[in-house]
Amino acid sequence: MKNSQLTSVGGALALLAALSAAPAHAVDVAWSGFATLGYAESNSDYTYQRFIDRDGTWKRDSLVAGQLDLRFAPQWSATLQVKAAPADNRENRWRAESSWAFVAWRPDNDWLVRAGKLRAPLYLYSESVDVGVSHDMVRLPHEVYSIAPTNDFTGLFVSRSFTVGTHDLSLDGYAGTADTQARLWARDGVPPQVEPGAFFTPVKVKIVGLVLTARDPDLTWRIGLHIADTRKKDGQGLPVRFPRVNLAPGLGYWQVSDALPGPGIERVGSINNAILTAGVDWQIGNGWRVASEFAAIHQFDTELGSDSVAGYAALFKRIGAFTPYVSVAKQKSSSEVLGWAKRLRTPGLPAQMPGAAQINAAQRLAGESGYAYDQDSIALGVSWALSPTMKLKGEWLRTRVGDLSNHFDTPSGKPDNGGLRVNTLSVNLSVAF
Repeated sequence: MKNSQLTSVGGALALLAALSAAPAHAVDVAWSGFATLGYAESNSDYTYQRFIDRDGTWKRDSLVAGQLDLRFAPQWSATLQVKAAPADNRENRWRAESSWAFVAWRPDNDWLVRAGKLRAPLYLYSESVDVGVSHDMVRLPHEVYSIAPTNDFTGLFVSRSFTVGTHDLSLDGYAGTADTQARLWARDGVPPQVEPGAFFTPVKVKIVGLVLTARDPDLTWRIGLHIADTRKKDGQGLPVRFPRVNLAPGLGYWQVSDALPGPGIERVGSINNAILTAGVDWQIGNGWRVASEFAAIHQFDTELGSDSVAGYAALFKRIGAFTPYVSVAKQKSSSEVLGWAKRLRTPGLPAQMPGAAQINAAQRLAGESGYAYDQDSIALGVSWALSPTMKLKGEWLRTRVGDLSNHFDTPSGKPDNGGLRVNTLSVNLSVAF
């Protein structure tokens, strides 16, 4: 665990320990937890969502978490949630870390102020995304729920609740920072500097957002605008674009490194994203329910970022303890982002030229270091509520790749994943306690 994470967890534990040491009559203590044991297997050698391939995996969905809630005055409370799941900075390790660690102050019924480590309200189900018993799908559609660089942040969260007619609304504003890892995949790498396989780049994100949520007995909707500023933690600038180096008519390469001959690469210290999110969950009646979300991320400052739009729609029908569902989802990057990814992955120099192998490999790695997506999916599944705190779920997912998708890892020696068709079978057991 990193020093910053140890400090965060240690500070939260020290705070909660101090609070729990107060007189027993002054502190209400509540424990809770949740867990998911999940297995997923596909029919492809192209690994999906880090872990899913034809060999099968327990890593994609399995997790366990515990939460401690303390209320030590009518207006003051604190929460610590620790989750164990596959690490976001290593391929073959699990890690336990705090996902929530905050203090809350409620001056009256309409205002709530929280400070610490919190979940950004990016999506309709952001607060419960890890709690499998809270929703019926095996996993929330990856096309949408992967669009932001991070879901968690450390900072300030202010909520104002109010009523308009019969509608209960809340307006949330938040601001903070997050240290996270950008995971990328190199099919061939550039040995010995970059080996084939997964590699991670530490980044720091500053994020601020404003979100409006309405909740009625049968209808919930949310709309939000979020601004993120992302920079590499090593201080290196981020490329705006890569210049073309022409060696002869029809022969050349893209200068993707300052170590290569060329005019030089234009860089910026950080890149800014504007993220628009919207979602609705509607209980139609007679056991029918519709859920849909949309997300759009617009990349400023660079042509090589993660400019894309995504959305899904899902239909559910509750039949006793069972809830079958069908969902469709799609994610598509801008033509500019997809264009850069495809041209950089295309060898620029013939193999017989001196130095061509290294230049082509460096160019390909740059093409793999962006966030290019063009895919859609359809899922058929069912959840079975074994009890109010336990659900068993199963799902068949069909994913189709158009031009390219960075959600799939391309094995060494295989062509890029454009045109890929993948079937995934998943089974999850989720509990809350």
